[in-house]
Amino acid sequence: MGEGARGLVVADGTAPEVLDDTARAHRLAGLYERGRAAYPGLALTGAAFSWCLARAAEGSPIEQLAIEDLYLACACAASVPGAVEAFEAQFGKVVRRAVARVLMARDQREEAEQRARQHLFVADGTAPPKIAKYLGHGPLESWVSVAAIRVAISLGRAETAELRLREKAIAEAAGPSPEILYMKGELRRELEVAVEEALQGLEDRERLVLRLYLVSGMTLAAIGKTFGVTQQSVSRWLQKARDSVLADVGRALVDRLKLPSGDVTSMIRFMASQIDISISRLLAVP
Repeated sequence: MGEGARGLVVADGTAPEVLDDTARAHRLAGLYERGRAAYPGLALTGAAFSWCLARAAEGSPIEQLAIEDLYLACACAASVPGAVEAFEAQFGKVVRRAVARVLMARDQREEAEQRARQHLFVADGTAPPKIAKYLGHGPLESWVSVAAIRVAISLGRAETAELRLREKAIAEAAGPSPEILYMKGELRRELEVAVEEALQGLEDRERLVLRLYLVSGMTLAAIGKTFGVTQQSVSRWLQKARDSVLADVGRALVDRLKLPSGDVTSMIRFMASQIDISISRLLAVP
């Protein structure tokens, strides 16, 4: 264990407990046996568990650690055969329940569950899997639930923002004539430039609200809480910002393409969803 093992804290947390080698080894052996008893099929080495325990015990009373949960998490992080299966048997339902609290669609829930498992058990380059961050300071069930909810929220925001824009684009694309669809392709470059210029003309708050709604996928209510205003106020801000962008884009296209303003207004109406997608893409760039 080295010097880290001497950081074991007594139950009342008042001072470090200085143990001789024999007493310390006896205590560690007892904790290790508790983990093995809970998961006898997982052949986690004593050295690997001691390393996990040393990290977990820094500044925390060892008697308060969830030893059995820590043993399982350490076995998963160490890729011990059968560890992930043991985790799934005990906490798979926790992941499913946590994800279901955030996402309604079945395919989204399945995707989030898969991402949560990958997040927990798959190393990211040279970094260890996220399950290695569990230190036994509380039940593993609660820790896993929070981790899964975070993954589901992240997926839900991205899916909601993208789905909202794409569904709108598909619906609008079905209506215009072939000539309008052709002009969409011809005008894409000019449109992108016009939208970028229009966004630069917005106030900082208007750009931020658009980014939160279109890029982050936040609801009007959530944005309102962020700014300390009502949902109706946020809705008005969004409409004002979008109307301003559409007006600026229309004026820019009239100047660039030398078309009658009536024709440009008609194109803007049909291309509204493409403008929203352009806004989303441009605001997503840091």
